[in-house]
Amino acid sequence: MVGVLRNSWAIHPGIRQDSGGMDGRMRKSSYMREWFSKKTLSDFMPCNRYTDKNVSDISINLFIVGFISTSVQLLLMREMMNISGGYELITGVFLGSWLLASAAGSVVAGKCGFIDIPKLNLAFSLSPFISLFLLVLLTRILLGPGETPGFLSSIMLTFLMLLPFCFVSGFTFMKLISSARTENHYVPGKSFSIETTGGIAAGVILSVLASGIFNTVQILVVILISGTAYTLLAFFIKGKRSKFAAKIIFIIVTVLVFFAGPDVLIRQLLMPGIKVTGTKDTPYGNITTGIYGNEQSTFYNHRLLSYSDDAIEREENVHYALLQTEKSKRVLIISGSLNSCLPELDKYNPEKVVFVENDPGLIKYTSIIPDTLPFKLDIQMRDAFRFVKENEKKSDAVILLLPPPSSLALNRYYTTEFFKEIKQNLSDGGVFMCSPGPGDYYLNKESVNLYSSIFNSLSDVFGSVTPVAGNKLYFIASDSELSVSFCRLADEKQIKNIYVSCDFMADDLIQRKSEELLSIIDRKIKQNRSAYPIACFHYQSYHLSKDPSANSIAIIILIAAFALSLFTIRRNNILMYLSASSLAGFEIIMLLSLQLTAGNMYQLTGIIIAALMAGLAAGSGMKLNIAESVPAKVFAFVLLLFYAVVAISLNVMLSLTNITAIILIITAVIPPSFITGLLFRKLTIRDNNGSLSSVVYSADLAGSALGFILVSALMVPVFGIRVSVFFLSGLIFAGILLGTNSNK
Repeated sequence: MVGVLRNSWAIHPGIRQDSGGMDGRMRKSSYMREWFSKKTLSDFMPCNRYTDKNVSDISINLFIVGFISTSVQLLLMREMMNISGGYELITGVFLGSWLLASAAGSVVAGKCGFIDIPKLNLAFSLSPFISLFLLVLLTRILLGPGETPGFLSSIMLTFLMLLPFCFVSGFTFMKLISSARTENHYVPGKSFSIETTGGIAAGVILSVLASGIFNTVQILVVILISGTAYTLLAFFIKGKRSKFAAKIIFIIVTVLVFFAGPDVLIRQLLMPGIKVTGTKDTPYGNITTGIYGNEQSTFYNHRLLSYSDDAIEREENVHYALLQTEKSKRVLIISGSLNSCLPELDKYNPEKVVFVENDPGLIKYTSIIPDTLPFKLDIQMRDAFRFVKENEKKSDAVILLLPPPSSLALNRYYTTEFFKEIKQNLSDGGVFMCSPGPGDYYLNKESVNLYSSIFNSLSDVFGSVTPVAGNKLYFIASDSELSVSFCRLADEKQIKNIYVSCDFMADDLIQRKSEELLSIIDRKIKQNRSAYPIACFHYQSYHLSKDPSANSIAIIILIAAFALSLFTIRRNNILMYLSASSLAGFEIIMLLSLQLTAGNMYQLTGIIIAALMAGLAAGSGMKLNIAESVPAKVFAFVLLLFYAVVAISLNVMLSLTNITAIILIITAVIPPSFITGLLFRKLTIRDNNGSLSSVVYSADLAGSALGFILVSALMVPVFGIRVSVFFLSGLIFAGILLGTNSNK
């Protein structure tokens, strides 16, 4: 529950969940059982009280901790997703590492009796600087220039980078709860509610600031300096004059750092292979421009998007599709580098080119002035999924230049349902082309499964589907006859190219390779559908297959970490563990449902997460007499029934109009989050010395980590959305059976 609460703002479009690597620090399961199951602190050391009457109010302290924790999490996660690729398994590594490291800090806090609140706040304020330093250092050590980390490298990088801040954050939070209970008579639920309010405030503010107004590192450094200023002014600097002088110094330092542009420096350290000339963060990713080998290049999320002499890719992206058409009066381009495409499109004398891209920064960096073109250019800054559903004008060709289906968000564009919408956008004899992955010479089983699922989806919609192996693997689809004789077609149409021409290509070799690809397509592989995003699972399997030995070790570590965390949870905390898992999984499913109904809408995603966090804060912070008299298993049964009802009605919900579906999805996250918050309050209401909050909180964090990775990386892709929601009911049922005997 609180794991979801402290981590929800890290989930936004394009975005997505796993755990990684606390196992190495859990040396003996018996010792870990002691960690998670100890009832009191008195057996260790007496807890030091919040005795300094001159220190800042504990409520403000809790709010600041929540604000900074959420801010650091969201901003560091954005950077980590840029480096690693952002697919579900890596997102899960980040969230799992964050949650498990925080859980370690919370259980250690339950063992430590003495604590100095001012010094602890100072450690909390300084620890994010250490994590930021480790992000740069470990990236330089573990990765070469331009290298995308493997699964094992991602676990090592993420966990080691997050460990300093997350451990101190979990430790600090538990000690503040104990102090709030001792000095202010706050029940743990109220402290969680205050801390959550800080997290909500951070999420709302960052949703605005990180929407393209300011850059990620720029915001992060300002928040860290502000947090340090709060600690020093509240706990260490005394006297009005000294505080006034300190405030002036902090303001000057903040302004200087803010306008100095630290993002270019950090990006240069993270991308040593190029000379960075500029960088811009948008709600959907990072755009960096730089010089590599005397060529001006543009990188999107640390991956090369375009460069000044990209003849091969830009010609393949356009001509494989347009050479098939009898006419190309209206062409629809979905994402990609518009600057690269326009010169090639101009060769077909189109009347109008429509470019659809959701990221305003990408449009700015990769487009040109429409007035300089001989044809009309219509740039649509919209989610392509939603645009295609609502568009009524026909195009002669539709070219999809989005990345492969590496995440649930990207998977939407490679489903049977999306292809059907594409067909409705095509004129008679129109052509559609997409690229689901790289053009490898050798295809292993995992890549065959990936391409087969998408090929079968296309074949269900179009009469002809032809694979073409180029710089990338392309699928060309149409109801008309298709040809891979690109040299002949280019000559017939008098299209002058550098690469897609007889100078570099041979039609017979292209034909032979296409036939070879067709021969290995498995027609029995399940189609990729919106409700069963199996291609996303196949892509992650394909990515893991690139380094089997290292990834096998990583998966073993991952499974062991979750198994050990579950094994060490006390029985009366299992319900909290599985309730947190269910809520984390439900959050992922609702975000995916939003993407399927309304498109990848950043603002609406923030509203859903805010509604979930508000439900948690209300449930854990409100004092309800009925909550104290009703057994925990009754609340659990209500959760079980709620998830079951949602699963039964999910298909109806997804078939509704946009506005109605959006309202239902936002509303749906409130009841389970509120009830989960009530469960946390009930399980910690009799905590007299902070130890009970520690073990319940650690169970909550570990459970949330399990839910994120299990639902997003396995359940939804393999079993579909509806079965996944039923699975959440199953988790609650397991919690009732295994963990409610002692929960009265």
